[in-house]
Amino acid sequence: MSEQPIIYMNGDFVPLSEAKISILDQGFLLGDGVFDVVSAWKGSLYKLDAHIERFFQSLQAAMLNTSMSHDDWRAAIIETVRRNELQDATIRFIVTRGVSTKVVADPRDFEPTIIIWPAPYIFLADEQKRAEGIRLFISHLRAFTPDSLDPRYKCLDRLHFQLAKIEALDAGCDDVVWLTQGGHVGEGPASNLFIARGGKLFTPGDGILHGITRQAFMEIAAEAGIECIEANLTPFDLYSADELFTCSTAGGALAVREIAGRKIQGPVPGPITQKLDRLYWEKRESGTDGTPLY
Repeated sequence: MSEQPIIYMNGDFVPLSEAKISILDQGFLLGDGVFDVVSAWKGSLYKLDAHIERFFQSLQAAMLNTSMSHDDWRAAIIETVRRNELQDATIRFIVTRGVSTKVVADPRDFEPTIIIWPAPYIFLADEQKRAEGIRLFISHLRAFTPDSLDPRYKCLDRLHFQLAKIEALDAGCDDVVWLTQGGHVGEGPASNLFIARGGKLFTPGDGILHGITRQAFMEIAAEAGIECIEANLTPFDLYSADELFTCSTAGGALAVREIAGRKIQGPVPGPITQKLDRLYWEKRESGTDGTPLY
């Protein structure tokens, strides 16, 4: 990696120390913006087009417009990673509402701020926790509902996520999930959830951001002959699971050894978790569904 990270910002490539936004930017003032995160492993970006497509869905829903096409974003992301000479990377790309052209901000009248920020690949947990499993907390905070802020918006307003994570860390846990307004299991700040029971996989289907890695694990399970069912799960299902794991761009499958004080009774990581995670990383290392960087 170059001595100082290179950031793509509003059409230019600049050193991180020079990448600045106005204090009047609506992303800073109001959390008014959307983003996505894609990762590279061994010089290959995984499911880049799927991430960009989801990003465009958020842009459309949030009424945020840029002059950049799908192909423009693709080229800019690739070039930004190349300029940082990264093989294994986590890349966040962002559009905010920007700075209003009027003293009294009109959200219809703005110049968007565009940012692509690459960094060395990030794992949600260290090597020991990936080997032995994490402790998972269930937050008292509930998921957003479609009639307030649909969870499919991948937006910058993350206070809800931050408060839930602080609550979990203060309780001595490693990560957190929350429930929907109906009491069903939702998701975590940066991950989706799977349980294994009776040789089958189950994952929440409603009230969540449909993660790209979640979809990848469902596809891998199907290829491996493991039935995967989208279902309304409750905490009871988590407590009584044979296996429990989270999945995310930041590390694939991460086994859970304890959930809200209840220890998972089977081996951790369990056989299905291990198998799917191994197949996931084999795909990544082979370049399957990948976009070469170099």
